[in-house]
Amino acid sequence: MKLIIAMALVSVVFTTGCSKDYFADGGTLNPDETTTLGMSTMDYLKSRPEVFDTLVTLINLTGLEAAVNANGSTFLAPKNYSIHNFFNLVYPDPEKRPKTFSGIPAEDMEKIEAILKNYIIPDKQIVRSELATIYSYDTTYGGAKARFNIVQDDYLGNVNMGAKYIIFSLNKGMPGGTELYQSVQVETADLRSTNGIVHVLAADSHIFGFN
Repeated sequence: MKLIIAMALVSVVFTTGCSKDYFADGGTLNPDETTTLGMSTMDYLKSRPEVFDTLVTLINLTGLEAAVNANGSTFLAPKNYSIHNFFNLVYPDPEKRPKTFSGIPAEDMEKIEAILKNYIIPDKQIVRSELATIYSYDTTYGGAKARFNIVQDDYLGNVNMGAKYIIFSLNKGMPGGTELYQSVQVETADLRSTNGIVHVLAADSHIFGFN
């Protein structure tokens, strides 16, 4: 019943959401920002609708609010534009693209839930100061292997000069097969919510689900 009500509430929003204007990022975040948010991870995402409102809707529809807000967790937040590109990839024909969230087939919604789980690192607060250039590994809420490391370069491409930033990589290889990592840069690191850590992912080079 909760899912049906949520879908009804967002159905009108999704009609607009299928346009590029809705998904496009409406603002930028400071890449060097490190701050205490004073609110939960979900409340932070809700407070930035121009960047995360599509993400928030999908979290609510898939029932993952508690997992995102779990104490001691890390959430790697994909921005609206990354999700917009995902829908364009999944539904390349605009005429066949769902016009509302409730129009998304159940099997596709299950895939979205599985994707979202891989942006959650349970029971681990990952912060930039504790990472190194060598890889460290964790397991996502969805059971996938995640990899983190620090890269440092400047706008000229000089290594070991300029700002340090986190690279988040996810193993997309087949279970039991060769590991195959796809990566995304963390745009804004170390946002401390009341329940854990939030890292905001760059949208210009990342499609939701590492597709």
